[in-house]
Amino acid sequence: MALEGTLRDFSLSDILQLISLQRKTGVLTLKSPDDTVALGFDEGKLVSAESAARRMDTRLGTVLVKTRRLSGEQLARALEIQSETLQRLGFILLKHGFCTAEDLRTGLDAQIRKITYALFRWTDGDYVFAQQDHVDYDHEFVTPIGVESLLMEGARMLDEWPIISKVVRSPDVVYQRVPVSQRVVPAEADEHAEEIGESTFERRARQGREEPIRVTRAEWAVYELVDGRRSVGDIVERTFLSDFEGTKAVYELLTRGLIDEVKGLLLTDGAPSVEVPARRPAGSGAVALALAAAVCAVVFLGARMQPRNLLNVLPAGGPAHPVLQGLEKSASLGRLRRLAEAVDSFYLTVGRFPQSLDVVVASRLVSAEEARDPWGRPFRYILQPDKGKYYLVGLDPEGKTDPDLFLSHHVRSGEPVGDTVVKPVTRKEVIVVN
Repeated sequence: MALEGTLRDFSLSDILQLISLQRKTGVLTLKSPDDTVALGFDEGKLVSAESAARRMDTRLGTVLVKTRRLSGEQLARALEIQSETLQRLGFILLKHGFCTAEDLRTGLDAQIRKITYALFRWTDGDYVFAQQDHVDYDHEFVTPIGVESLLMEGARMLDEWPIISKVVRSPDVVYQRVPVSQRVVPAEADEHAEEIGESTFERRARQGREEPIRVTRAEWAVYELVDGRRSVGDIVERTFLSDFEGTKAVYELLTRGLIDEVKGLLLTDGAPSVEVPARRPAGSGAVALALAAAVCAVVFLGARMQPRNLLNVLPAGGPAHPVLQGLEKSASLGRLRRLAEAVDSFYLTVGRFPQSLDVVVASRLVSAEEARDPWGRPFRYILQPDKGKYYLVGLDPEGKTDPDLFLSHHVRSGEPVGDTVVKPVTRKEVIVVN
């Protein structure tokens, strides 16, 4: 079979489907200016993946070290033995008891999937499929992956990534855990996804019973590593999750209020950057304390004098100082979260979601001022009864949708939303707010 061309003419999904349907055995090589990837197939199923650009990062040993299944010293010793014996790395790791067979299988599967899922974001490149009688791979520890599951995950990634990337803006962002009154625990493997996804109001409604907060296995793998120092990219590399799965887990934890961004922390080479202050003259601490007190007094007086905009401490007409812009954004996010809790409380009381925010205000769950941002503009409330979802959206100072001010909630199937009963869905819906 002659299969060669560019991804502009023949998409990756079409190529994979063709290989799967014809149960081909061989190697599919894809080249872009940044990388060259080789995928091995055995009778139409994926059995190996190798990336030239990310070779050191995606090698089995490196994956096991980053996921704490193997120590760096053990890997170094195993590679030394491999150079002497030319044996497979997996065989050496098991023979010397450096890791378990399950760790090895999971590591190989994660390596293959991470490389393959990244290909779905390629928009251009050349490909060629070389048919062979057999492909060399570790039959004992590699479980062939069906193309159908790859295509489903790839389509889901392309659908959801635009929304996720607006909230989790960069792999260099650092998050910290938000203190909660209940334990956060991983859900059981047989629990349904709709039973796991819960928002802030559901947590608070159960606080009296001290029930734990359940998160998916992927979310738990990420949540365990969130410490206010590691970046998103570093956390994902320390799990068996793909870039998409790990980033989505961060997104879900963020929208559920379990983690929050650490502002102003930049990472270099995977470690926090710490500014060392210059030596200050004697007495400078007292001056700094006096200045801080003065600033607090100005903010307090400004809030008292202008109660309808608690953060308006500058003369009207001039551009806001970056610090105040950050405060205004924080205040907007706080109001947005209180408004979400009010909407959820309305649902708990009435048994359905309100048709508009005016109904929430009329119910005295929030004030009219809390239904608006610090600039006096109303928050956007988008209700989708057939999907069992609602969204709350805030704006930036210029009146544009701010990806940091975006909250959503999904109702379990079978629950009422207005006059509609939510039906189970098999595909996650994506909303784009202009």
